[in-house]
Parts: sequence; C-alpha cells; structure tokens
Amino acid sequence: MKSLTLYIITAISIGAIVAFGAIVSFSHIFNQNQPYQPISENTPQSMLSFNVSVNSTQIKVGQGIAMDIVLDNTSPNVLTLRPQHNWPVRQWSILPCQFYLPYGMALFEGNYSVENMTEGKHLPFYRSGVYMCKTIGIVDYVFQPSSNKAVIETYNSTNYRVTMQYHIAFDGYYQGQKFQTLTPGVYTLVGDDEWGHLSINHFIVTNSTS
Repeated sequence: MKSLTLYIITAISIGAIVAFGAIVSFSHIFNQNQPYQPISENTPQSMLSFNVSVNSTQIKVGQGIAMDIVLDNTSPNVLTLRPQHNWPVRQWSILPCQFYLPYGMALFEGNYSVENMTEGKHLPFYRSGVYMCKTIGIVDYVFQPSSNKAVIETYNSTNYRVTMQYHIAFDGYYQGQKFQTLTPGVYTLVGDDEWGHLSINHFIVTNSTS
C-alpha cells in the first residue's frame, strides 16, 4: 500500500509552545488574506535571500521529489523583521500546526505562473480534518548577521531559536482521507514567505514504463 513519503528537516527548539487553546480546521486556513505586494528595493526584507531548489524536473510515477527552502540574512548586521503577512500564495500545507514558520510551499497540479498561481487548487500533504493546535504570538523575527539562524520573539517574552531552512520529500498527497500517488502530468511548486518573496518551480511526472 502506498503511503506518503515525507521527510522534513526544520531546526527549531520549541519545547513548550504557548497555547492559545484553539481548535483549527485546515480546509482553507492558508489562503492569503491581503493583496500580495512584490518586494521593493532598499527595505529591510530585501536583505533576506529566499532560495528554493528542487532536486529534479522529471520523475516517474512512484518516485519522490524533494524541495529545499532556505531563508538567509545577507546583511552583515542583525536584521529584525515584524510579521507582515504579505504572502504571495499562503496555501502552505506541509504539516498542520506550524504557524510559526514565516515561509512555506504549495503544490499544484498543472502549469501555473505568477499571473495565475492563485487560481490553482493546492494538494495537501496531510489528511483533512480538525487539529488541536498550539500557537505563539509572534512579535518579530531576529536574524543573525549573514546567517539563516534566527530568534522568534513572542508577546510573552519567550524566545525560540530557529534555523530558517526546510527540506521536504514526497511522492503524493491527500484527497480528503485518501492518499494519492502523483499521477502523470505537470506540477507546480510554489515557495513563498510572508515578506513577499516568491519562487516557482515545475516538474513532470511520467508513466513508469515511458
């Protein structure tokens, strides 16, 4: 029986996260809630380097594909950024209950571009349902000089050290409660962050006999 092949590396030292006690439904929770504005030059967020890479542009049915996201401070100085929620897509659904990460990705079936990417229906990596989520009230993200190391500062003065990188490998997605292996066709992977950085990659799935 096929199962989701999902490997995630996200270095974050969060032990006891402050709980707001909310029950969250994840049907459309990641839709963007304000217009996306491209990043302007000479702004603090322009000091960030948002890099997304995919390990292949073509796979066969049954094979997996991997995506890596890295968010770096290119400045030699400490960079402090408040959450802006300027998500180009914000349909990220790698795992539920990870609101604290300021970046993410969305998988779409089809060939999408900047012009029409918000028209695509994202393919989730977990079963649909209701999840008990613990959240934190984020004040800002403090990036170390010339590094992808950062500290999340919260409203209750608790700080969490984070490495701003993410690795995911997958060979399918969920349709409701059912796992679906990637079928032949073109797929679009969109990586974004809440300061307006955006990266679009495409890959093709072919029949295993071709």
